[in-house]
Amino acid sequence: MSAYEIVLGVVLIIASVLIIVFTLAQTQKGQGLSAAIVGDNSFMAAGRERGLDAKLAKVTKICGVVFFVATLLVCVLSARL
Repeated sequence: MSAYEIVLGVVLIIASVLIIVFTLAQTQKGQGLSAAIVGDNSFMAAGRERGLDAKLAKVTKICGVVFFVATLLVCVLSARL
């Protein structure tokens, strides 16, 4: 294994763990069938919580892009050898 494969492997592992953590940290948008029957109180959510969810969603998207680019780099560089 060359140095770039090790570095990109570490980047892939870190990005995948961050995607999992940030995805699990976000609140669910819907409550499923119980919200349809009882009613949804999502309008009562604090603005700060919505802002935090927006930031978590943005960071999750950035981690996804990093993961995608690192995966493409590993594939392209491995094919050349």
